[in-house]
Amino acid sequence: MKGFRKIVTIVAAAAVCAGASEIPLPFLDSENIELPSNGYILGDVNGDEMVNAVDASLILAEYSAISTGQKLTFTELQKKAADINGDETYDSVDASIVLAYYSFTSTHDYISVEEFLKKKD
Repeated sequence: MKGFRKIVTIVAAAAVCAGASEIPLPFLDSENIELPSNGYILGDVNGDEMVNAVDASLILAEYSAISTGQKLTFTELQKKAADINGDETYDSVDASIVLAYYSFTSTHDYISVEEFLKKKD
């Protein structure tokens, strides 16, 4: 049953990605992009300066690879960006938070992932 759940979760994330629009992060100037001093934006796994369903899908795919013993592809920075809740791992919980954040920013004014996490407490 766990394997079926993972497949359903991945398929659902892929479906969301198919309809995902891109929401740029307003604090980044496209002509002079500067990443935070830590080298990554929390939640932005693919490094496109946006946190959206694509990032959630990538987190789920890498988590699936971990769970099934397949080759891992994330760099150290991607691992840090994917660990949304700070529990030193990345999994379906982190992907769900990315999707919730993406949904929120699609219908509200922009806030950072960190600000979004504080609202959830």
